[in-house]
Amino acid sequence: MKKLYIISNDKIGCIKRYYTSNNDLNNIISCLTDNYKIHLISRKSIKKYDYLITEKLKLTDTKDIDEDKINILMISITPFNFLTLMKLIYLNKKIRGFVYLRSDGFLEYKIRYGILGYYTYFFMFYIIKKYLKILSCSKNFTHVKSKKILHPSELTANWFKKKVDKKNFKTDLLYVGRFKKEKGIIYLVNMFKKYLKNYNLTIVGTKKKFINKKYYNKNIKFVGPVADTKKMIDIYDSSKIFILPSYTEGFPKVISESLARLKPVIIFEEIKHVLNNRNGIFICKRNEKSIKKTLNYILKNYKNIQNKIIRNNFYTKENFKRELLGFIKNEFRN
Repeated sequence: MKKLYIISNDKIGCIKRYYTSNNDLNNIISCLTDNYKIHLISRKSIKKYDYLITEKLKLTDTKDIDEDKINILMISITPFNFLTLMKLIYLNKKIRGFVYLRSDGFLEYKIRYGILGYYTYFFMFYIIKKYLKILSCSKNFTHVKSKKILHPSELTANWFKKKVDKKNFKTDLLYVGRFKKEKGIIYLVNMFKKYLKNYNLTIVGTKKKFINKKYYNKNIKFVGPVADTKKMIDIYDSSKIFILPSYTEGFPKVISESLARLKPVIIFEEIKHVLNNRNGIFICKRNEKSIKKTLNYILKNYKNIQNKIIRNNFYTKENFKRELLGFIKNEFRN
């Protein structure tokens, strides 16, 4: 069985077993372990993170790699990943492989760090693409020409089991994701504090201790990371509408999950490309009037919208596995 070196910026907790703070990494690894010996180059920690890595892998340092020729899958462009690649080049390794882009790094770095962030990312991107081909989950990323478009998903049969028809929802709107500026969640929290006081919002994915208390409000509930699929499905089922306020996205799994549970989705104009001809996704402008108009329309036409969502085609975890594994096996066949 061939070796595949995965380079990831995610922190891996090493406490008898391996844990990660990002289930996306676990999902990618699970697609490949039947066909490759996975050697993971990642940041290490002594913390026990929320997601257990159930697949077989070996944590590796660049200095421990004996082969002269190595196959690489890099997940996202970050300073850690960039420096890891530079170390391998310095060690005279013959490299072939791919960098998998899950979001628009140019926009993320610009939103987070300003114009300096944009050019920092450009420098890393320019160097990395000389050595690695690009995989992407969107054709709309800045300056990116992808060798292959992937459709990430963690949807399994459990997500499509009978929906619970609840009359009394625990929350009006739900957001699942990181509490980061580029995700638009700070904008959304401010909207609920000032203009959407009659609605309640549940935010899932970040522990409360990492969120500034200035964002707390009586109509906003914070829930930490949820690793259990059944619990996550219950959270979707207990919500009327899903909202994704991001300024940049590729093919967000949370939209697929929401639609799988027949939840209408609100997004904003910056990421209108994520529609992908699916029913139940509504685009609005970033202002109080547009958001309220969209909310009122969804609530008045809720059942009709759900009936249309049922007709959507869904990408599943098995689809993603076939896409990713099939492409890599073909490219690394020699």
